[in-house]
Amino acid sequence: MKTLTNLTTSTYDLDRFPSREALLSFLNEFALDGVELLACDPDPRDIVPKERVVGQHMLYYPYWLDFYRGDEAALVREFGSLDVCESVYGGSSKQALVDRVRADFANAEAYGVEYAVFHVSDAGIGEAMSGAFRHSSAEVIDATCELLGEALSGAQYRPLLLLENLWQPGLTLTDPAMTRRLLEGVPYENVGLMLDTGHLFHMNEGIATQQEGLSYIHRMLDCHGALTERIRGVHLHQSITGGYAASVREHPPERGTTYEDRAWQMFEYAFAIDKHRPFTCAGVRELIERISPEYLTFEFVTNDLAQHRSFLSEQIRVLKA
Repeated sequence: MKTLTNLTTSTYDLDRFPSREALLSFLNEFALDGVELLACDPDPRDIVPKERVVGQHMLYYPYWLDFYRGDEAALVREFGSLDVCESVYGGSSKQALVDRVRADFANAEAYGVEYAVFHVSDAGIGEAMSGAFRHSSAEVIDATCELLGEALSGAQYRPLLLLENLWQPGLTLTDPAMTRRLLEGVPYENVGLMLDTGHLFHMNEGIATQQEGLSYIHRMLDCHGALTERIRGVHLHQSITGGYAASVREHPPERGTTYEDRAWQMFEYAFAIDKHRPFTCAGVRELIERISPEYLTFEFVTNDLAQHRSFLSEQIRVLKA
């Protein structure tokens, strides 16, 4: 099993390291094999050594299915205008999404990664906050299979593709039939699952403790039976925010007047829901032993390097106990 931490190429993350040597020292301090990288910006200082990039987290549009289908009325409702929509996706047709996936795989090849992670989910801003979704998991899964088939057809570089669960329609890892539908539908020979433990917490707003969340994860694994063998990677973290999600659903914020305002509201909401904190209750080590993933990523959202170091220390200590 390779152990990793998450990293992006945003200046917010890379400015924490004065040099490549500082990043390598950080990884070695925790005996990490490398990073799972989200390459969102250039790395002009060449901070990230390619040989330590084990996985790539592909870029993600939380809301994309209506664009893929060409539903202009829905897009105008979401973005305010088709011009704004085009600026978000970098194009006016589904080819922009196909090109985005292809570009991510080209970037994965440039780093020489062993695996790439793709989110399988779709929800507009209002849907995400209200919980009233227009599209079903089956619709999102079928469209994802079609998109990946178009984008990856003929690709020469074919790393392991890991499909990640979220808590909107798509792959939630709460319905074995939908999980099987996705795994059987993606036209790619090297595909598996990336279990995100914190995202699975969000499927049960009644979870009040880490221990309850751990038990819920085991129940979802139990109901998936042999499909759990397809879990090849784990994003390890936790967030107990069901009460907050319920309160927002009951009392949604006043809708921003511009798409930029609404997008910022969604950004704040998403990070309030999905805190990415260490998963430290008794039994976490046994959970990882049960899954036996090839890749274990300590995926945290932190304010600075000191906090990231503290979270890593806390998480690794639990796994060694």
